Amino acid sequence: MLKFTVVDIDGEPIARHLTAAEAAHIILTDDGRDYEIRQQDHGFVLWTRQQVANRPWEKTVLFSYAPTFASAEIDIFHGVTSAHWPRHPEAMTDLQFDAIAAEA
Repeated sequence: MLKFTVVDIDGEPIARHLTAAEAAHIILTDDGRDYEIRQQDHGFVLWTRQQVANRPWEKTVLFSYAPTFASAEIDIFHGVTSAHWPRHPEAMTDLQFDAIAAEA
């Protein structure tokens, strides 16, 4: 099973050996943020908001046309772990992190 490391904006590890869902949760809840996966039209869409500033929910570009919520959640969480999120922690596989750490 593929495991992930989440790093902060300085590249320091926050958590290691995570599932995609665990890594996505850390990224999506960073700095007082919240998220929901909502059913919309014929699929599922990731929505986020920043609770601290009491901002409204914003639709993201991550979506899935999977037939079930559980399948869509997996698709979307894999999208979160492979995306670049400005000013957010980021995920990489444990193997990628180990390779970077070995070069340092």
